[in-house]
Amino acid sequence: MMPFHALCEMALTPVAVGIHQPVDINKKIIALQGESLESAAIQNNIPVLDLSAPIDQVLSQCEALAVDTILMSCYPRRLHERLIEYVAGDCFNMHPSLLPGFRGPEPIFWQMKLGSETGVSWHRVTAELDAGDVVAQSRVVLDEGADYDEICQALASKGSELMLTLLSEIERGALHGTPQSEPLASYYPYPLADDFSIDTCWSAEHAFNFMSATQKFAEVYRCETSGYCFYLKQAIDYDNNLTLETVETKGDRVYIPFKEGVLTASYADKIRSTKQFTKAD
Repeated sequence: MMPFHALCEMALTPVAVGIHQPVDINKKIIALQGESLESAAIQNNIPVLDLSAPIDQVLSQCEALAVDTILMSCYPRRLHERLIEYVAGDCFNMHPSLLPGFRGPEPIFWQMKLGSETGVSWHRVTAELDAGDVVAQSRVVLDEGADYDEICQALASKGSELMLTLLSEIERGALHGTPQSEPLASYYPYPLADDFSIDTCWSAEHAFNFMSATQKFAEVYRCETSGYCFYLKQAIDYDNNLTLETVETKGDRVYIPFKEGVLTASYADKIRSTKQFTKAD
């Protein structure tokens, strides 16, 4: 949503908004939960295009509206190749990672899981997912313990700044792209339940930030340590200067020693692990 609002605030109102199967009740597009792009477009008297319609119909609407540039953000489907061709390649997507790393549908999860540097990229849309030339990119330092929505907000804010620069460069004919390095590229799928595992080889800070960032997925976190598998519910705190010889529990809280520091979390259950632990575990 933030890139859309940034355009409107800068008097760069889009000629149309594209949605896949917009909610249409009695010819009124409504928001089912919170503010949606559809409702924001209606409030700003901006036409809404149904991108699930036959491509000839979509192209006819684009032609009538003189569309020459497409900006995408969090659109979960591939655009039809004919639509990309219609704007002569001036179709750009905002991706919440530092491409070519972390291509795929859920890059925030995997960046937090792997403790990687976070950032946002604008790239040209091509037939291959998230693989087009990068035209703008910036690292984003996240607040400690940021939740998923806060991370999205931080990335969208920086992405909006980059978008305005991108549009200025297009207007001046000064836009240049950088091909992505395929040897450096990585792709990660949508996370499964088994991906919500915590490794005590991490730092306690890493575990705390990962759990805080991914709480919205409503999964339990599996952590094997000291001969048990703990099913963690929520990260509460961490101390990278604290050390413990072994895991400790108190009520519904567990204190887990990591390679660096101790994580405090609430847990739902623990079972005897079949894993053979070494002292390092």
